Amino acid sequence: MNTRLSDASPHSRVNRAVTPKLPYADRAKGVFIYDEAGNDYLDGSAGPMAVSLGHGVPEILDVMREQAEKICFAYRTQFDSRAKEGLIEALVDLAPEGFDWAFLVNSGSEGTELALRSAIHYWEFKGRPAKVNVLGQSISYHGMTMGSLSMSGHASRRKDYSSLLHEFALGVTPYSFRAKQQSQAEYLREVLDNWERVLAEKADIIAGIIVEPVVGAAGGALTPPDGYLSGLRALCDKYEVLLIADEVITGLGRTGTWFGCEHDGVVPDMIVTAKGMSSGFTPMGAVLYHHRVSESFRDVQPQGHTFSGNPLSSAVCLAVVRYMRSTRILENVRARGEQLKAGLERLSQAYPWMADVRGRGLLWGFELLADPEKHTPPAAEVQANRKFVDHCFAEKLIVYPAGVAPYNNAIIISPPLTITEQEVEVLLTRLEAGMRGYSKELGPRGS
Repeated sequence: MNTRLSDASPHSRVNRAVTPKLPYADRAKGVFIYDEAGNDYLDGSAGPMAVSLGHGVPEILDVMREQAEKICFAYRTQFDSRAKEGLIEALVDLAPEGFDWAFLVNSGSEGTELALRSAIHYWEFKGRPAKVNVLGQSISYHGMTMGSLSMSGHASRRKDYSSLLHEFALGVTPYSFRAKQQSQAEYLREVLDNWERVLAEKADIIAGIIVEPVVGAAGGALTPPDGYLSGLRALCDKYEVLLIADEVITGLGRTGTWFGCEHDGVVPDMIVTAKGMSSGFTPMGAVLYHHRVSESFRDVQPQGHTFSGNPLSSAVCLAVVRYMRSTRILENVRARGEQLKAGLERLSQAYPWMADVRGRGLLWGFELLADPEKHTPPAAEVQANRKFVDHCFAEKLIVYPAGVAPYNNAIIISPPLTITEQEVEVLLTRLEAGMRGYSKELGPRGS
């Protein structure tokens, strides 16, 4: 008898009351996901900015099957694997000059947590054990483990666990759209001066600063002014603090370069990456180490998890990286990114409550406003971002809600890096249909 995965037992003990009512995804190909009714949804957010190559890539599936038939799991303290070794070499080869090692984990949250632990370990190695704080930005998100959440400026995700989190300081996130009327140079100086005040006061206990080159879920593709990352790098050097680039979203081509930190020509001390390196085919992430940090691990390995660096996921991620390189993926990201940017800007001119189109490569965001002249967002309880997502979903387009109250009014557009010119036009057409539906519900003032 053939049993479908979706055939629920009449005596199921699963509490359906707490399960979100969502359509069942039946299959996927390229940039489209199909539900059981045959509807096609354009994956305009690559899931949570993860499905970098699109769905169902034959070359990746072939490697997955081949590796699974050989060996799926070997524990990292008992065996090495050629797939793991090859993936580490491939990641280091893509990283900025000076990076020479990587440790494989299972997710972005695990990666940022490991980066925190690595920063503390580094300063212990240097004989400065008091340096244990890792600071984040005021608007940021680094994951849902207790350590990664401690470094995050994401109030809604922190609120249930506040008593369990570390009291790490947060520096100002550049947010040009809501800055005072001043030049970009003046605003950048103000932001960096804020960071310097924090560092000057607490440098003796600060191990590192973690920053997203483009802020994702917490900010809706908030993109810093040119010179921000390089200015932060200079401050870290001045006050002897490690710089950690959280490239869980921006890493592996999303912004049009292999890593987002390259935009400012910055070489951090550690890079955390995850989503794009697996393209959603398998759970995996990595922390990449500059040689000045990797030297501290020459006599001791970081503590990992059961599935860290398993052969199956390593082989799949290595196939993803090789596919990106062989298909010259960065060229497509840059071309389609310019096309998407132009389309979003056209829409923002037609719909003035769609404001501040921002981003890089194929990571774009914008805000929904109640009053375009005053930049006023809809009231937080309206949940404008989620309403907009629902209207787009009704038009068979998947986009991602972003932002933290009172600015929970942002949307992220981040399709697979393989999207074609024609598919970008389909995305924009469906996005405008979603905008029309949203504006009919909330009106031009978002009331």
